[in-house]
Amino acid sequence: MNLEQKILRAIETNKLNPEILGERTWYGYFIRTTELVWARNLRDGYQIEIFDEKYGNHLGTVIV
Repeated sequence: MNLEQKILRAIETNKLNPEILGERTWYGYFIRTTELVWARNLRDGYQIEIFDEKYGNHLGTVIV
């Protein structure tokens, strides 16, 4: 299972709430959640950036 599928599955099962904005640790990953507003980004939703908790490497970005 790739990282994007893992994030989407966690949102479906309510293990990850994208409405909680900011930075936090989640299952061994460091995630940053920001709200996307149509006036600035031409879409509504949330952007979730995933980083390696230990080294801080950017692993991916998921837009929901």
